[in-house]
Amino acid sequence: MLRSGSYLVPTLLAVALHVVVVALLAESWFEHEEAVRKVPRHVQARVVDLTTQKALKKEAAEAKARQKAEQRRKAEAEKKRVADKKRKAAEEKRKAAEKKRQQEIAKKKAAEKKRQQDIAKKKKADAEKKRQAEIKKQKEIARKKAAAEKQKQAEAEKQRKAEQDKAKRLAEAKRRLEAERQAKAEAAAEQARNTALAKALAEEEAALRSEQERAAAMGYEDYIVDMITRNWRRSPSARNGMVVEVTIYLLPSGRVNDRQVTKSSGDARFDNDALRAIDRVGVFEKLQEMDPVVFDRYFRKRILRFRPEDLRN
Repeated sequence: MLRSGSYLVPTLLAVALHVVVVALLAESWFEHEEAVRKVPRHVQARVVDLTTQKALKKEAAEAKARQKAEQRRKAEAEKKRVADKKRKAAEEKRKAAEKKRQQEIAKKKAAEKKRQQDIAKKKKADAEKKRQAEIKKQKEIARKKAAAEKQKQAEAEKQRKAEQDKAKRLAEAKRRLEAERQAKAEAAAEQARNTALAKALAEEEAALRSEQERAAAMGYEDYIVDMITRNWRRSPSARNGMVVEVTIYLLPSGRVNDRQVTKSSGDARFDNDALRAIDRVGVFEKLQEMDPVVFDRYFRKRILRFRPEDLRN
């Protein structure tokens, strides 16, 4: 049984044929008669059978299928284009996010590096501050220790004198019990003994102080010689057996006030090397710690002797 759609093409063709015929007739109706009779136009009509209708229907269906296939292809292409566009946008967005993340990481690393540098700087400053505080503390301890030692010595001296005074008073009371003659003799003998004892004690104390000062001076002299030899540039002309004697004049600050060769080694270059080594030092800072009395006695003017074999280079 044929579907209603199979009559669509024949129907359309028939309608078109009738429209053409009506148009031709309408033209002949409204035209004025002419002397010459016009030949009517002929319209060719084609009879369509069912076989032709089926072929046309098949062609239409195939055309429609091709159109749908083309539409699907275009839709798939459009869908693919949109998907590619979205994928590309997503990739660009991902790359932008990754770039931003890398920038944030780099920024955080830079911030962390700066923080670590700040921490290291602060630690260094704190360490230096602590070191300075420790130096100040040690100096204060040394000062207090020296003051305590001095106070102790003063108290010991006071106690010694008190004991001496006590012994003297006891001896004096005893002498008063004796005869006047014996009292005078004892007083003279006691006075002589006290004088001898005080003199002996003073000499002993002076000798001890001199020995301590000399020992301290030797340590500082080693320091001075060491500083000079550190700054000595030994010349090729130096030979074992040479001795140069140099006198240096120092200030309490340790600064060299003057220096001169008082006894030459016989080699002017070796002598001048000694003077240049002293000039390179300039200031013997450790001498600032020295007792002023010891400094004035031993280091205001000091004679030093140098030999090539004593030098390090």
